[in-house]
Amino acid sequence: MFSIMKKWLWYDWILVAIRTIWLVIIASAGFVDPSLIAGSLWIVLSFALVVYLVPFIVRYRKEAWYLPVEVMAAGFYYLYLAYAAPELLWSFVLLVITIGLASSRTTYVWTGILCGIVFPVLNGWIADLLPFEFIFSCSLGFAIGFAFNILIQSHQQARIIQEQKQLLEQHIKRIEELTLLEERSRLSHELHDTIGHSLTSLIIGVESLRSTVPNSQIERIDSLVGIAQHSLVDIRKHLHQLSHAPFSHSLSESLRQLTEEFMKSTGTTVKFRVIGSETLVMQKINFCLHRCLQESLTNAVRHGQASVISVQLHFDSQQLRLQIEDNGIGMEEIQFGFGLDGMKERLEQFHGTLSMHSGSGQGTFVICHIPLQTEPVHDAIRLLIVDDQLIIADSLKQILDQHADFIVVGTAGDGREALEHCERSQPDIVLMEIRMQGMGGLETLLEVKQRWPHMKVVFMTTFEDSLQAATALERGAEGYMLKSIHPREMKEALKLIYNGGTWIDQSVATRVFEEMKRQREQLEKIGSSLENYPYGLTKREMEILEHLSGGLRYKSIAAKLFLSEGTIRNYCSILYSKLGVNNREEAINMARTENIV
Repeated sequence: MFSIMKKWLWYDWILVAIRTIWLVIIASAGFVDPSLIAGSLWIVLSFALVVYLVPFIVRYRKEAWYLPVEVMAAGFYYLYLAYAAPELLWSFVLLVITIGLASSRTTYVWTGILCGIVFPVLNGWIADLLPFEFIFSCSLGFAIGFAFNILIQSHQQARIIQEQKQLLEQHIKRIEELTLLEERSRLSHELHDTIGHSLTSLIIGVESLRSTVPNSQIERIDSLVGIAQHSLVDIRKHLHQLSHAPFSHSLSESLRQLTEEFMKSTGTTVKFRVIGSETLVMQKINFCLHRCLQESLTNAVRHGQASVISVQLHFDSQQLRLQIEDNGIGMEEIQFGFGLDGMKERLEQFHGTLSMHSGSGQGTFVICHIPLQTEPVHDAIRLLIVDDQLIIADSLKQILDQHADFIVVGTAGDGREALEHCERSQPDIVLMEIRMQGMGGLETLLEVKQRWPHMKVVFMTTFEDSLQAATALERGAEGYMLKSIHPREMKEALKLIYNGGTWIDQSVATRVFEEMKRQREQLEKIGSSLENYPYGLTKREMEILEHLSGGLRYKSIAAKLFLSEGTIRNYCSILYSKLGVNNREEAINMARTENIV
């Protein structure tokens, strides 16, 4: 009870104050002037205490029953009081005000008729008094209470609107950043095949020589690589000056910055703490946990009505753990919607898990867990490197050959040569440039997926291109990375992809999702204009629903349709939304029950 009272707002205390004043009036009247009460004083006081307490208990146990219990308790008590203490009938107005305050637009008719007409008439008849004065005072009291209720509703709506406004401002800020990023992408096209390509070739080429030079020259190698990287960074800085990269900081700094911005925009207290020694993680993991924390903070305030949120980031040699705990209202049963499903799917891409614990009045506890080490299933991952720049292909081969987890089975200069290598060596992953002379990367991707559906394709390029990346992922690519990626991050990304994940360079990930969404919307419009399917489903969504009903998993469906697993998950999210279901099982049951497939 006390935990509930802590969350009361000012109008809850006004309701309690009016009821308490009413109880004090009844009690003091019996002791100050006993002649006012014709019956037993203790019976009158005992009934008054029951009328005071029972509706409160019902309200916080079963709120739907509160109003009927309140009306019946107050009404029948005053029918008794009309007989035992008719001089105190006027105090019924105080309870009528509280009833009007608790009434809504769907209940005010029957509560108003009972409290403003029926009970005053019965009270007057029992007390042998004219009811007109009672009817007028009780109707006025109910009107005052209901008007005050409307004022409270307006206050609550204004508070919700303010919260939505703050969240909307955050989204607008993101949209502005995306708009500026488009200009950066346009400039990237101009530099892709010139300065950027040359500097990238220089960096990778010099890195490949590191193992062949004597230790005395290592410092010079570092100096040359540093100069080239600094030049490449300087070019990007000019391109990126329209908008800073959102994840240029470490994981802890990125999450801390998010919590500070959230506190500033919402006024909610967020306590952030890092436990353990921070280790370097891929930007993709940074982005994943950033989005998970963003969704959890929003849910805690919007749905949980939390005022204090505790965030802990745990670093371990084997795992990462992000914990979010709030003091909100909690929930008896956790229901996964698009937000939680999105968090779960993001974490599953890194073999992570999402756990939630909540209870009514106990807040919500969210745990995001990601293992840090993903080892290959076999002894080594077999790679084919495809790039029309021979120096880059050879340099990448030398860099990856230095790691025991990888075997480079060959290099190719264009798509046709790559297909011949795939036929002979059957690599696990094809690491390929998108823009090449002759047969390009996207054309090669389609051919690879058609002939070897389980072979994974990862694109590498110098500068980010959201349209290019979205098209590649839609056609089945498992990864899109920049050639300037750190060798250690490249190794971890390739391991992740080999084990079933998808990797997109963070600098382009946000725009890729927007581009993929736009492409899906266009495809849906085209599909819906050609054929009419139930619930507004498109031809592709019907096809996926049939595969789901046939017992196939996301990965198997992706292989059949030559799409990436992430694309299939996006289609399924839209499919579930149109059908009004929450998961695969509900969609399959609905499809079979209504003969959709």
